[in-house]
Amino acid sequence: MTISAEVNGLETANGTRRVLFVGRPCAGTELTRWVALRQWASDRGIESISDCEGDVVCAIVTEDVLDGLCSPSDAMAMQLARARGVPCVGVRDAHVLEDAI
Repeated sequence: MTISAEVNGLETANGTRRVLFVGRPCAGTELTRWVALRQWASDRGIESISDCEGDVVCAIVTEDVLDGLCSPSDAMAMQLARARGVPCVGVRDAHVLEDAI
């Protein structure tokens, strides 16, 4: 199953869709893309969160977090997301989610 198929139509119990953002983006392209993704989510009524609490549609993470170069709280958020089966994607590859969500 692709990420698009896993994410399509998922909602929280109260009908609000939530996207987990994990990490601190580096300056440049990653930061620009991060800001654009958060705005994209907001424009669609999707709640952006930084703690893996409650129902989460997907996680968008920085490259450092994917590489394991992150704070303990970011590592814990990723562990929780993966344990719950939340699809996780890097900032660079988040475009695959835009059509699915």
